[in-house]
Amino acid sequence: MDLSEYVGIPYRFGGSSRDGADCWGLVRLIYRERYGKELPAFDHDGLTEEECGLMVDHGKPLVNATRVGGIPIMGDLAVLKIHGAPCHIGIVIGGPGERNLLHTLKGHNSAIDRYDGPRWHGRLEGFYRV
Repeated sequence: MDLSEYVGIPYRFGGSSRDGADCWGLVRLIYRERYGKELPAFDHDGLTEEECGLMVDHGKPLVNATRVGGIPIMGDLAVLKIHGAPCHIGIVIGGPGERNLLHTLKGHNSAIDRYDGPRWHGRLEGFYRV
């Protein structure tokens, strides 16, 4: 399944559409359109982006996802640490062993990145399968 059509979506705090999405919103958009699954939305009202980022870790039980041991597959969620906190999420793309994820960060459009590359090396909290 090719997810390249999701590359270039503008970052928008609290967004979950092709017009703009944050990291969780991008995952929700892909799961809604490609997998027919509606993942839970989190209330952003009154929270800073940093506080919302922490919801990635606290929200894992609400997503009904299982931690993956071993090699992830396309569609698995990759939870990543920023400043030591597991507060960023992306979606694994490509085949086993390719080590790519699709994600978006504040100030950047959605993009493909390597979860074992220079930016994310040593910052992977784990993989989860919905």
